[in-house]
Amino acid sequence: MPEPTHALAVPAQTAIAPMDLLQQALSSGTSPEVIRELVALQQSVERFNWEREERQSKIDFDNALNECQRQIGRIAPNRERENQIMWLDYAGADKVVRPIYLEAGFSIGYSEVESPTEGRRMCATLSRGGVSKEYFSKLIPSGNSKMSTADQDASGSSRAMRYLLFKIFNIAVGIDKDEKLNKGPGMDQAEIDGRCAEIEAAINKATIAPLYFGAIEAARKAHDLAAQDKFVAARDKRLAQLEGRK
Repeated sequence: MPEPTHALAVPAQTAIAPMDLLQQALSSGTSPEVIRELVALQQSVERFNWEREERQSKIDFDNALNECQRQIGRIAPNRERENQIMWLDYAGADKVVRPIYLEAGFSIGYSEVESPTEGRRMCATLSRGGVSKEYFSKLIPSGNSKMSTADQDASGSSRAMRYLLFKIFNIAVGIDKDEKLNKGPGMDQAEIDGRCAEIEAAINKATIAPLYFGAIEAARKAHDLAAQDKFVAARDKRLAQLEGRK
């Protein structure tokens, strides 16, 4: 039986990529039809790898978002209206949420967009590892008649950003009926100083996270906002030292 005219040498038990086969075909004078099939095979492999990486990135994105939501949990309000209704402003939510989502590799960008049906809207783009999701909230100027138009717009933007942050991380706001904000037992000063010292002595960024989150959780349970601020300051100070910032 005659041997094939342009046989490709394929060692037994050796996996060869389509690109390797294509290079062998080009160097051995294989027919154009075979080369076209090898090119199509190479493109198919590349597309499969790209789609697999894209699927994995989406899975990692969802898993990381779920972990952020687990860590954030419920946040106590930090503001009180004249009618004694407690609420959480954007700055208060951001103080708790930002360290958690940054540690998980997320970033959030805010921008104003115009909708032909809904008017001006605030768009929050949540991104991680090449995957992005957009969230929207209608922009409505807020405040009182004594505020300038610019201040009312700024207040409306802050409110839209707050709602978007709540939506992205499914944040629940509130305290138990028997809890009193900032009137709980608080944390012992010795514990606060000790946890701050541990954070400031962390040898690298990886060891800061568990120390910081443990301290923040303890402060939350004690309803001690002042202690939370001290732990944030200790973390920022040590990060600046590790990064060589003044």
